[in-house]
Amino acid sequence: MPGTIETDGARAPERPPGVWSRPATTRVPAFLTDRWQRFSAARARVPLAVAATVIVWAAAAHTWILTLLRIDRRVPALGWDLVTVWRAEGVFAHGGQPYNQAATAGRLYLYPPSSLLVLRPIAALSLREVQVLGLVATAALVWATVMITSAVLGRRWWGLTSAVVVFALHWAQPVIDELKLENVTVLCAVALAVFFLLATREHFVAAAVFIGLSLAVKPLLLPVVLVFLLARKPRAFCLAVAIPAVLNAIAFAVVADPNQVWAKLPSLLDRSGGGVVLNSAWIGIGDIFGLPDFATILLRLVTVALVIAGAWWSWRRLADPGTRLITTSSVLLIGAFLAGTLSEDHFMLVLVPLAMTAIVPSAPMRWFTGWVGVLWIMGLTPPGSWFGLDSPANQSAFEAFGMALCLVTVVAILSRRHAVPAQRAAAHADAGAGAADASATTAARDAGTADAGTGAGTAAAGSGRPAATMRESNGSPPVLDGAPIR
Repeated sequence: MPGTIETDGARAPERPPGVWSRPATTRVPAFLTDRWQRFSAARARVPLAVAATVIVWAAAAHTWILTLLRIDRRVPALGWDLVTVWRAEGVFAHGGQPYNQAATAGRLYLYPPSSLLVLRPIAALSLREVQVLGLVATAALVWATVMITSAVLGRRWWGLTSAVVVFALHWAQPVIDELKLENVTVLCAVALAVFFLLATREHFVAAAVFIGLSLAVKPLLLPVVLVFLLARKPRAFCLAVAIPAVLNAIAFAVVADPNQVWAKLPSLLDRSGGGVVLNSAWIGIGDIFGLPDFATILLRLVTVALVIAGAWWSWRRLADPGTRLITTSSVLLIGAFLAGTLSEDHFMLVLVPLAMTAIVPSAPMRWFTGWVGVLWIMGLTPPGSWFGLDSPANQSAFEAFGMALCLVTVVAILSRRHAVPAQRAAAHADAGAGAADASATTAARDAGTADAGTGAGTAAAGSGRPAATMRESNGSPPVLDGAPIR
């Protein structure tokens, strides 16, 4: 029939001339589809992570701005501690006696003479400038502490971890009190974070400079110098001690009547009586609950013993360099706060890095008791009416209980572990140094994985054998189908 396709049953049908013929479909190689799936999944994940990070940062910025405005409007004596420093610096700049209360309008200046040299520039500011700029600078330094700690723990400094912690801290009572007082504790907190960052990169001398400068301003981080001895860095230890010693020697030569500082030492070293509203040291907790002296002494001795064990085990049994440094330093600081004579609520800022180690899988703070301790430290406590305590006493008590719980958690968890071999610790140190560049190499690593699969598939097609997957880890031999290639 005209216009029909003739066939004899043995061959495929033949198309008549002039009829369009579509070419045969070429099968897409498997490696291309696999790569496209990876690319599509990455495109789906990245916008979601970026969107979540942007949203949390925006919420954090909004809540912090509202908090700063509220504090500026409602706190009558804004920046009490920083204004005290400002008055002392003004007296020092005019050749007066900064440790004389009559010269500082009744303010009691208790920082070492070296702080007068380090903080000298603020004397050029007006009272209002000191209060407002101090409030903004305190908030910025709290943010910086969190961001630097995130980098120490292998996260992006601007990532979701930093955003969540910054957002949560605007509720923390120690942070709120720090913003109201504008105490120089925040300088110690950011100096401690920089110390962690430099020490994890084996820059112990530079880390010692920051610790030494913080000691020159306020000796809050004095227990941290023991970390240099644990790390067997005697030069860094000597430098951290020499910086405040030299600056104090210079200050004693230029400050008018500097010997008055010795008259202030009793009130500085034993401030458990009047004038201290919040004191979470055991000596203060003993006064709150009416404990006998021998019970307070026993608590302090037990704390010292736990700190010795906890600091040693933290240094010996934690492989991740950032977690090891943060946990060891925090244990030493907790010991000084509890067994010492003074532990005010804004001191808790230096324990924020310890709370952030909960994101590390091997960290002791991942345990439930560690989380409870952190919540108590940051002011999330049961009502004081349950225990017949007023708000300051309740906050001080639970800060002490929270620090003790964190300390016991670290000791209990690490007591069941073994010391980390030197080779493994060195490998983790190298991994920690490489983690700083992880954000820049993630895409390259994914592309390299796909290219490895491509090369393996091509080699298999050329040789006639099944495709094999090749991979190579840091310091390990390549692996072919699960078997190492020697």
